[in-house]
Amino acid sequence: MKKIVFLLFLMFVGLSAQESREDLYANISLDDEHNITKATIKQYVTSSFNVSAHQANYFLPVSYRFKDDYYDVVNHNYNDPPQQLETEFQVSIKFDVASNIFGLDEIYTVAYTQKSFWQLYTASSAYFRESNYNPEFFITFPLRVSQDTSGLRGMRIGAAHQSNGQGGIYERSWNYFYSDFYAQLGFIFVDLKLWYSPYGSREKYNPDLLDYLGNGHLRFVIPYKKNILETTFMSAFNGHSSAEVHYTHPVYGRDDLFVYVKGFMGYGESLIDYQTNVSKLGIGFSISR
Repeated sequence: MKKIVFLLFLMFVGLSAQESREDLYANISLDDEHNITKATIKQYVTSSFNVSAHQANYFLPVSYRFKDDYYDVVNHNYNDPPQQLETEFQVSIKFDVASNIFGLDEIYTVAYTQKSFWQLYTASSAYFRESNYNPEFFITFPLRVSQDTSGLRGMRIGAAHQSNGQGGIYERSWNYFYSDFYAQLGFIFVDLKLWYSPYGSREKYNPDLLDYLGNGHLRFVIPYKKNILETTFMSAFNGHSSAEVHYTHPVYGRDDLFVYVKGFMGYGESLIDYQTNVSKLGIGFSISR
């Protein structure tokens, strides 16, 4: 009986969360003449806040690193050192646990993201050079605003953990709290994310992590017709910064498969290499935006 009640509860909160996700999209304003762009934005918003996709889920069979200065080469005794050409993929899912408990249309969500770097093209063994694991819990608040083309559309607060799960001297991990603010500036969407890591939450092998990641990022999302371009900037304002660019376009008119191009330059691409200045370009496919 308890199992049946629990399943009914999950069904109820799932339906309730779906209604709240529609409220998120209702906050967005575009002229009627931009119907294709409106459809692309709706797809982007609903896939960002549904019960499955969290961040982008992508597979890059070709990911080339222009600087051959992996942390692993210096600190690991590999028989087959990591190559500049590798495969990268990310799996990111979430589940909306409940919503609207306090009458604010808020959504309570648990999520998990894993990004892996796979040395598929090494001569002797295709091993995983690095994987980063990122479970989190957050609450999203859609904001009731006028239908202007610019303004704050929503915010999110959360708590998260990120690590590479290696342990020992190769362990890289940290715990943090964050707040996210989402705004619309005409056709451009802006995401300002700020994080705080409590004292003692960073492991002794990466105590200077925030000296490279900084305390937040600024992301711009630019949809045009069926295209979406994302640019993300981070800076610790001490000479350590990074820029990341993602571009997606549907494959042959499909709405569930996209060409995915990713470029990265700077610090913090992966935990093991957070102190390394990385320049990298990858191309492949994604199943969510």
